[in-house]
Amino acid sequence: MAKYDRYGAARPKKKRRSFFAPLSFLLVVAAIVFGMGVFFRVQTIEVSGTVSYTDEQIIEASGIDVGDNLFFINRSSASSRIFSRLSYVEAASIERILPNKIVITVEESYALAYVDWEGQRWMMTGSCKMLGSASPEETEGLIHILHVIPLSPKAGETMTVDAADGLKLTYLQTLLHAMQLGGMTSDVSELDMDNPANPTFRYLDRFTVKMGPNENTEYKLRMLMGAVSQMESDLTGTVDLSEGTAVHVSPD
Repeated sequence: MAKYDRYGAARPKKKRRSFFAPLSFLLVVAAIVFGMGVFFRVQTIEVSGTVSYTDEQIIEASGIDVGDNLFFINRSSASSRIFSRLSYVEAASIERILPNKIVITVEESYALAYVDWEGQRWMMTGSCKMLGSASPEETEGLIHILHVIPLSPKAGETMTVDAADGLKLTYLQTLLHAMQLGGMTSDVSELDMDNPANPTFRYLDRFTVKMGPNENTEYKLRMLMGAVSQMESDLTGTVDLSEGTAVHVSPD
């Protein structure tokens, strides 16, 4: 029966609070979580891009197992494990393929340079990831890095140096990366980081190149290659790129 106020008007009905909406939401969430836990289990792990390692070695290093929940896999951690445990892996990416597949794509690293450490030669990649000690024969054709001393190098880990050599390492990584992009690593035999404000390297066994400060590195190297391509093939000397805007050549 409707209730009326003292003026005879019908009083509005009070809305009852519904406890069903929050409960329904929780039930839906629980169902989704349950479904993710029961379904979407890894059944297939596919590996691509590897040459130095077997698929089984890559999968084992990732820590991913058949039966793991597809959505609960920490892809960043799995990639990091592969990178740190396998020396010749430069990068690894993990992709989920619904409903039950993982694809691991590996980019392999290769030796680009080497440093001296306690009478040994240690090979490393362009990102300064250490690959292990090597014989003179194995380091033939690699860039010899001078005046950078690693601290207790370990295969699979990026080179660490004393704090005083921090600027050297940063510039070295920049230089090696720029040389890789320029496709000129096979033409560089020695890279001297003694002065981190002006490192030098031997180019084509004809020139000593002065780089100047750590800025516009890729542009400087492009200028170098362009200038050398216009020079006589028997010209030798010193090339100064330190200005960053011009190439200065001092013939021997």
